[in-house]
Amino acid sequence: MHQPTAAIEPINETLPESLRSSQLGRELQEVLEQARLTTFFQPIVSLRKSRIIGFEALTRGPENSALFSPANLFSAAIKHDLLLEMDLLARRTAIETFHRQAHLHQNLPHLFLNISVSTLLNHNHQTGLTLQYLQAFDLDVSQVVIEITELQPVEDMSLFQEAISHYRRMGFKVAIDDLGSGYNGLKLWSEVKPDFVKVDKHFIAGIDRQADKYRFMETILTLAKSLGTKVIAEGVERESELRMLEKLGVDLIQGYLLKRPAPSASMVLDYELTPQVAGQSGPTEAVKLVCKQADPMPPTLSVQAMTERMLKDQQLEFVPIVDQGIVRGIVWRRELMDVMARPFGHDLHTRKKITRFMDPDPLVFDANTPLVEVSRTITEQGNNERGHFIITEEGFYQGCGSFMEVLRVMTDLKVASARYANPLSGLPGNVPIQNCIQDHLDQDRPFTVMYVDVDNFKPYNDYYSFEQGDQVISEVAKVLHSAVGLKQAFIGHVGGDDFVVVTQDDDYQVICDNILSGFSEAVAQFYTETDRQRGGIVAQSREGEERFFPMMSLSIGVLLVAPGQFDHTQKLSSCATRAKKGAKAQGGNTYFVADSRLLQASPVTP
Repeated sequence: MHQPTAAIEPINETLPESLRSSQLGRELQEVLEQARLTTFFQPIVSLRKSRIIGFEALTRGPENSALFSPANLFSAAIKHDLLLEMDLLARRTAIETFHRQAHLHQNLPHLFLNISVSTLLNHNHQTGLTLQYLQAFDLDVSQVVIEITELQPVEDMSLFQEAISHYRRMGFKVAIDDLGSGYNGLKLWSEVKPDFVKVDKHFIAGIDRQADKYRFMETILTLAKSLGTKVIAEGVERESELRMLEKLGVDLIQGYLLKRPAPSASMVLDYELTPQVAGQSGPTEAVKLVCKQADPMPPTLSVQAMTERMLKDQQLEFVPIVDQGIVRGIVWRRELMDVMARPFGHDLHTRKKITRFMDPDPLVFDANTPLVEVSRTITEQGNNERGHFIITEEGFYQGCGSFMEVLRVMTDLKVASARYANPLSGLPGNVPIQNCIQDHLDQDRPFTVMYVDVDNFKPYNDYYSFEQGDQVISEVAKVLHSAVGLKQAFIGHVGGDDFVVVTQDDDYQVICDNILSGFSEAVAQFYTETDRQRGGIVAQSREGEERFFPMMSLSIGVLLVAPGQFDHTQKLSSCATRAKKGAKAQGGNTYFVADSRLLQASPVTP
């Protein structure tokens, strides 16, 4: 690798005299004249791949100085009309520092490099500087994402678009930073059509508790899918936020939960990524079902050797690049052949390592990833024409799968699953319920099973009509969905007026309270005014005697399942039935908790 002969050069331009009139100005002058900047790195992580795919370069001033904070640093630069100079120095420092990090890691991920809108539009900004910096430190342009920050509004959109097009022509990817907090967020997105958008941390903080933020992110993801843009959620600080983003389908995240900014681009996170597989209403089979062997090649292979291999085997569409079991990327036939077919392509590239022309960020799934999740990822990347992905297990290469095979298997599984769905509620029936509970038992992690039963449903059904009884069942399904809300949970319909909710969320009390209050508010609509006033109906009991039945309510049996308590679902169901009977004995509109570790229950009345 080419070694630069000198460190980052300071700013050589004459700085304004006004800097010397204040302490902060003198510190700013010293920063520029002595190149006293430091680059910190914060990882951007793929949840689906459970690995780092890039680092954002974050500029810091001198320690123990007011200018250490990037906000203060760049504000001072703007005040003294030195933003261009500061931006260029920060850019050069980030690239050199990243170059030094590259010596410590093989195949270091993408570098997200911040460039302000004002710098791009400054008439003194010399084009091609970033490329020169990269060439000086032997970094490939394909490794760099230009991250546009909005310190000031975009006043000349046509000039701005031309600047972005210039970067794209050179091979850079583009990201928009802090979507939702800048001056021109959605307008910039529409005009620039970036490869990435980074959603501002304001919309991530508390997304697991605030429905409006959840809906906002849903809208952003829908828009991103239609425009072929990848979404990065910034500012993830709590595990519950991460899980909610995971549920929404957000793949790329960044924040203190994973790792705080640090001077080194470490590939080790502070948070262990353990994907949480919640109960689902669809097939739970894993992607290993579609795994096929595909012979990998090492990253030391030459372009010439790879070209000869692909010319010899005309059916070879791609080759995984694997180093001692660790996936480094994929070489796609079409892209390599396009490079080699260019004028002088063969002479220029045959001696280079194949890593210069591989895709360093292919789709990678763990072998145990549910097909539902894989299918969703493929659908979200609808503009991806490559058609294949890599499968690993415990981080090591296993083989590859094809998009078409996943979609075929998913179609077959959905047809089979539909046979078990309850036609009235649309919820999964007994077979999916048992599969879900068994999956949770196999994970050997604590979870909660809630059996929900409608009190006094049969006499209501006999008294009013089966049609109205069906409406009650449909309403219960709606209440359960609403009560679960943003929490991850499986909802199933055992049959008749019996339902099941399975969750790994330990806040089951909130779900139960939501279910009971939601049904209490909804039930009145199913009775006449007369029956509402007297609080119920007079109907025949199972013994054929007329008696008074209060208005319908719900009883919920809650079973707290600890790891290692049950080997199969039958014994679990028996304990859950005990909890449901306990709730019934309380007179309805209550839930009863049974702890599998104690095998004794205690009533709870809201």
